[in-house]
Amino acid sequence: MKTCYALLLAAAIVSLLTGCATTSDERNLDKLMQHRDWPRIQRAAEAEVKKREALAGWPDNAGYLPVDHKDKLWVVMAMTATPNGDVRRSITLMISDDGTILGYQRNYK
Repeated sequence: MKTCYALLLAAAIVSLLTGCATTSDERNLDKLMQHRDWPRIQRAAEAEVKKREALAGWPDNAGYLPVDHKDKLWVVMAMTATPNGDVRRSITLMISDDGTILGYQRNYK
């Protein structure tokens, strides 16, 4: 149930960040999530967030969604909420096709 909540929260945050989700946005998200490299990119994002956010108590059930993939560069959003649900936390990562982390930005609200 917690994983389902995290994924729903992630989808809601991505929708809010990108405006109202249109059919083309949903198709783009589906296309990115079905890309053959997405599982490897997701693992790289998870490892980097876990390493950098260890002291902040980043949960294992956080959601990770691809936002864009152009010119051999992935933009990935990692999203979660605090245990009591009052503060939403998201991180934007820029990851090259080879898994190298090129950018990392916290977006705590």
